[in-house]
Amino acid sequence: RDGADPARPASLLTIGRAVDKKGLDDLLHALALLPRELHWRLAHIGAGPLLAKLDALARSLGIADRVEWRGAQAHADVLAAYRAADVFVLASRVSDDGDRDGLPNVLLEAQSQRVACVSTRVSGIPELIVDGVTGVLVEPRSPAALAEALARLIADPSLRRALASAGMTRTTTQFSLHAGADHLAGRF
Repeated sequence: RDGADPARPASLLTIGRAVDKKGLDDLLHALALLPRELHWRLAHIGAGPLLAKLDALARSLGIADRVEWRGAQAHADVLAAYRAADVFVLASRVSDDGDRDGLPNVLLEAQSQRVACVSTRVSGIPELIVDGVTGVLVEPRSPAALAEALARLIADPSLRRALASAGMTRTTTQFSLHAGADHLAGRF
């Protein structure tokens, strides 16, 4: 799926509580900037206090028909969603009160399922995602840069496959339980 066929839109996925630090409003603004001829659908998995506000924002941006709010899901359904996705996107940012993600598990999970990831340069995310190698990173609170990254990945399935494969390799070799335990054992 490369976004060219309206019958086969690219499948975008984001997972996380609907709270400020997840940057879901930035993601919606980015999606609204994508060219109209680029066909995509976004699924959001997670609950949270901002869901109604985000749904209203999607409506006001004219993209509500492309966004599905799935709410909280069972783990098996989450895994199935990763496997069905073309791109996983997480628009993390530092909230005004200082709240932020560390190294979001959802990025590790997405990469372990061979999904190309787009995220932001916040906290520990750049430790996991090597920009242009194992995923794509943009600055937080930058819907235009996020839109550009998403458009590029939607339109280029071979790039998605390469990033997904490299991300899976990095996650399973350098961020696995065994790799962490081996690193700690070496330090002690």
